Amino acid sequence: MNIFKKKQSKLSRRITWRVIMIVCFINVLIIGAILFFVFIISTMIGGMRASYVIDGLNGKFDSMHRAVEVASRNNSAVIEDNLDFPEQVFQALERELRLNKNYVDCFVAFEPDYFNSQGRWFEAYAHFTDSTHVELLQIGSEHHDYFNSVWYQKGMALDRDSVGYITDPYFDDSVDSSLYCSYVRPIFDSQGRKVGVYGIDLNMSWLHQAINEMEESIWKEFYIDPSHDVEEEGDKDNDGVGFSIQVIDSQGKCIAGTDSLDLTILEGEQKEVLSEYEMMDLKGTPYYIITKPIPHTDWKLVVFQHYNMVFIWGQVVAIVILFFMGIGGIIIFIFMHYSIRRSTKPLGILSDTAQEVAKGNFDTALPTFKHNDEISQLRDSFDTMQHSLSRYVEELKASTAAKASIESELNVAYSIQMSMLPKTFPAFPNRKDIELYGSLTPAKGVGGDLYDFFIRDEKLFFCVGDVSGKGVPAALVMAVTRTLFRNVAAHTDKPAHIVQTMNVNISEGNDNQMFVTLFVGVFDLASGRLTYCNGGHNAPYIQGDTLPVVPNLPVGLFPDWQFEEQETVIRSGETIFLYTDGLTEAENASHEQFGEDRTTEIVATQTKQGASPETLISVMTDAVHEFVGDTEQSDDLTMLAIQFCK
Repeated sequence: MNIFKKKQSKLSRRITWRVIMIVCFINVLIIGAILFFVFIISTMIGGMRASYVIDGLNGKFDSMHRAVEVASRNNSAVIEDNLDFPEQVFQALERELRLNKNYVDCFVAFEPDYFNSQGRWFEAYAHFTDSTHVELLQIGSEHHDYFNSVWYQKGMALDRDSVGYITDPYFDDSVDSSLYCSYVRPIFDSQGRKVGVYGIDLNMSWLHQAINEMEESIWKEFYIDPSHDVEEEGDKDNDGVGFSIQVIDSQGKCIAGTDSLDLTILEGEQKEVLSEYEMMDLKGTPYYIITKPIPHTDWKLVVFQHYNMVFIWGQVVAIVILFFMGIGGIIIFIFMHYSIRRSTKPLGILSDTAQEVAKGNFDTALPTFKHNDEISQLRDSFDTMQHSLSRYVEELKASTAAKASIESELNVAYSIQMSMLPKTFPAFPNRKDIELYGSLTPAKGVGGDLYDFFIRDEKLFFCVGDVSGKGVPAALVMAVTRTLFRNVAAHTDKPAHIVQTMNVNISEGNDNQMFVTLFVGVFDLASGRLTYCNGGHNAPYIQGDTLPVVPNLPVGLFPDWQFEEQETVIRSGETIFLYTDGLTEAENASHEQFGEDRTTEIVATQTKQGASPETLISVMTDAVHEFVGDTEQSDDLTMLAIQFCK
């Protein structure tokens, strides 16, 4: 009993631990999938936050640009109506500047020598010196050669329908050496010719204010002091959270926002869609960077997010998930271990009983269980199997004895069948004018093929036949056919008469519609004349050539059928080769047949070389075996070779 419990315990542990390991593995996969999902969501949230910032700032910039663009269209139209004299241009600028006091200044720069009285350079400039006074200046000169300025070239490159262009910030020392950002568009004369550039200098404080407001909203989202935006110099071990916004010009210089991060990775980039990079700043801190071009400028808006800011919520959620799933996993482990051990205990008992049954102890009593579950059903199945095995063993003993008896009888039948055929070769050792050799290999224990021959009155009577079907029925018909051939051929030397008589006798009482393909020949050994009659059999070969035959019908189908007789002459040294379709229809593993072409080639080669009948049949048998290989024989194989040696 102790041994029994030990075996049961080992079995229970194996199943228990196997199930627990599978469940734990699935839990690990689920946890990994959840954490991966959290990682993806965190990255998406970071990207969405940056996109929100970029879209918000771009919206503010677009609103500013639209307001300036509408005002500039109206102002440039007024100026275009006052191009006759320089004084009128100054007056138009002053009027427009007083109407739009939020402008820093405005100006019109003309093409070279547009006003002959003003020289090559003429740039009319108007600006507020205080809240009420407007100063008008002509600042174009050799020192202030605006023709080579970017703002002038960009403005002249635009057409009338353009929305204008905002230049990179620049210092203009012709007035007050301030940093300007200019909105420019071309102006045209009455003939529609481009004669200069109208511009408005903008104060960039609005951009700084918009960036500061956006950054403050992000800090409030994370409850973080904005002063911790970037790591302090030398504090390389600090992984603080960082978020900043920058606007960079076409040269990669920061023109608004925090400029303490390295932006060299972005130099020369011209992106029209959101792009994401992972980079290291000068202090080795990882940042995610989102950039997007600002329309109508060569500027770019850049959002920096520290790695921790992107994944901070994902990390918190992941830690919480891991904590609770760890506790849940321990509880599940304890519960599963106890439940599975208890549930699998009956399996151990049933396993030991099944081992006894497997040893042949079919009377071993099976255990009973109080629960009607799958294990109880398995026990009932074992009980049914136990009784079935007992009956099967008894039936197997009886069937084995019957099979042994049948095999013994088949062996006797095979011996009787083979004894009916000529099997001693050379068949006529005292004769030098004829040489024969025959071979019959049944597909089963007994078969339906036959060959036979004998000599009477200096004439060789021979036949080859193939009974439809296989096995014992075919063997019985084969025995009848061979007996009829011997009896009928003993009284006549006409092949057609022999076949006709055999056909009548086999057709009588042939309820199973079995038939025999038969070739009968009578060979006159003195003259070499061969008379023959074919009954639906394969045409034989003479020296590799097919003997012409009338097909006729197989023997045993129609008793009134008239069989036609034929004759030919066999010369000395020629060989007649007869066979059944088991030769040409032998199949290999690829279901290819041996075929008539291979048969013809071998017969022609061997007879040309003067091979004996035994050699011819031996070569043919080897060729068939090599072609078929290990494939099971599907039909009886019979061959008969006759060589005339007179």
